[in-house]
Amino acid sequence: MRLVGTKFLKEGQQLARPVYTSSGKIILNSGVTLTQSFITKLEQMGVQKVYIDDERFGDVEVSEPLDVTTRNAVTKVLRENYEKVHNSKEMDEYEIRDAAKKIVEYTREYVDRGLSILSTEVKDEYVIEHSVNVAIITAFIGNKMSYNFGQLCDLVTGALIHDLGRENKPEENPLHTNIGFDIAREHRGFSLHSVKVCYEHHENYDGTGYPRKIKANEISEFSRIVRVADYYDNLLHGYEKDGKSIMPHEAFEGLLAVSGKVLDPEIVEKFRDTIVFYPNGCTVLLNNGLKGVVVNQNVGSPQRPVVRTYNDKGVIGNVDLLRYLTLFIEDIVAV
Repeated sequence: MRLVGTKFLKEGQQLARPVYTSSGKIILNSGVTLTQSFITKLEQMGVQKVYIDDERFGDVEVSEPLDVTTRNAVTKVLRENYEKVHNSKEMDEYEIRDAAKKIVEYTREYVDRGLSILSTEVKDEYVIEHSVNVAIITAFIGNKMSYNFGQLCDLVTGALIHDLGRENKPEENPLHTNIGFDIAREHRGFSLHSVKVCYEHHENYDGTGYPRKIKANEISEFSRIVRVADYYDNLLHGYEKDGKSIMPHEAFEGLLAVSGKVLDPEIVEKFRDTIVFYPNGCTVLLNNGLKGVVVNQNVGSPQRPVVRTYNDKGVIGNVDLLRYLTLFIEDIVAV
């Protein structure tokens, strides 16, 4: 399979993977042959890239940061409990903790594959989708920090509820940190470590954040981790800039730009050891002028995956960029 920008799709191509909304609803299923009306629909819904079948890359496996069934279950629990909160009803914190446990169990099993989150989905429930993404990212970072199972569950719970005080839209009211904290601390099923994330996830490493303007290690470690995940997901999906999603390597460059200022540099480095910059299936341009499709990862070296090069005559061969250090990726090609 191969990742293709929606504007470069052609009639007759076949989807290799389903296209979902972020809450798990299928827009088009795998195996669908694309027509112009389908392509137009994807463009109108804001889907920017999809995976298509390509026999040259039929063996390429795309790893999921969280399987669809688990993601749907977590999203459902979070949605229902957020609705309870915003309708002044009692939420079930134990349901949310169980949802966090599902994420932890999945990511512990697949942590060695590296984390790849792409904005291929339609965004229909901002706070819910964002909170699930942030929880997944924090789980991968927490694994790299050698947290035990209980610590991971508390960390991921904090990530799921970090925006508890927000309305379901990208715009933020700074008071949401206080609102979320006040709601969460009334529920004894949440640990204090999880609850503090609601209050501190907008504190900056250099002390310029809010609500208390605390800095560095004055901010709890869980909150510093969630701050990195939160910032990255917003960059990835365009919420920090013009609303257009970008690729993982571009979002990571955005993290580096604020490392030591907004973000804890040590946690940014841990995240670098987790993230996949160039997901399997994406087409890249190498500095020797050849195009290729990423077919495998070297976890811990996200800038140097294994690339299957090709030209107009067919496949040339696989190149492991970790072995051929004079070669590097210059760009991602959407066609």
